[in-house]
Amino acid sequence: MSPHKYLWLRRMNLVRRALTLGDPSGASVTVIATDHGFWELGQFAVAYRRLFGESPSVTLRQPAEFRAAAHGRSPFNLGFPLW
Repeated sequence: MSPHKYLWLRRMNLVRRALTLGDPSGASVTVIATDHGFWELGQFAVAYRRLFGESPSVTLRQPAEFRAAAHGRSPFNLGFPLW
């Protein structure tokens, strides 16, 4: 994996974590994405859906019990073991 791909995946997972832990009434997908360096929001949304199987807004609007359960997950989930 190239360093560029690694950093991109890392930022995507950090965005997912922020969306999962964010308060749907106060957080914004746009603010969270741009805070993590994603400026092309259309491309970001397509890549996010491709990587995680749902849109960023769906992740943000998950019920509180899903957000609480997700809090224990690693923010660095690349989909394969790192060992």
